[in-house]
Amino acid sequence: MNEPRPASEMPSGLREALEHKVDKQPLVDWIFTRVADKYDLGNDIMSLGWHTRWKRRMVEYAAIQPGDRVLDIACGTGDTSFMVGGIATEGEVVGTDINADMMRLAEVKRPPGMDHVRFVLADAGSLPFEDASFDKVTCTYAGRGFPDWVAVLREVHRVLVPGGTFWNLDFARPPSAFVDWGYRTWLTGSGAVLGTVLHGHPKTYIYIPESMRAYKGQRWLRDRMVEVGFEAGLEETFLGLMAYNSGTKPE
Repeated sequence: MNEPRPASEMPSGLREALEHKVDKQPLVDWIFTRVADKYDLGNDIMSLGWHTRWKRRMVEYAAIQPGDRVLDIACGTGDTSFMVGGIATEGEVVGTDINADMMRLAEVKRPPGMDHVRFVLADAGSLPFEDASFDKVTCTYAGRGFPDWVAVLREVHRVLVPGGTFWNLDFARPPSAFVDWGYRTWLTGSGAVLGTVLHGHPKTYIYIPESMRAYKGQRWLRDRMVEVGFEAGLEETFLGLMAYNSGTKPE
């Protein structure tokens, strides 16, 4: 696992990293270590609070039961983990992330009665769990940062029980090239301002539109899920700018 860089030292080659021409992980480490303390505030401002609604909708789609064991990969500060924990009250919820600073904040904001939610430092591409050990796996707004999505999908498929499901919510590539360009242009400008105000560096939020540009999209992800062995589904929303990818491990 790569050690995070000092907050002042940004790895060079943003586009090269996102296009997998150089190692992406140092860039991801730098960004999320730097934004960790104001990560939730930044998400609220950038999405006008909508990110929470989209996460809640994904949790509803996942049809989690009280006794389920649920894994939330790349959990960040634990928003989805705690949403799931409010439903799987008789089971167990495990949030994993490769960034210790993000999980530290998840622990700080742990709501009362969430002792069945725990956090584990782990790479989503190499999960430290036994085969068939989770009923559901979730992931929200993190897949664009994975250096190897296919490796993550293989791990998710491995740790799911037969009949278990994987739910992924992320920015999408809309069918309209104009909408795609316009949204990324707005995020670039607003992200530069917000990154400077909140974190003292304009490129902390430039990662979002740049990673959207480099991301091959929700349909590409659906096809990779099928190749790994999932029965895959897809729902797009918000003019095709957000997408819910789902996969069921056959029984």
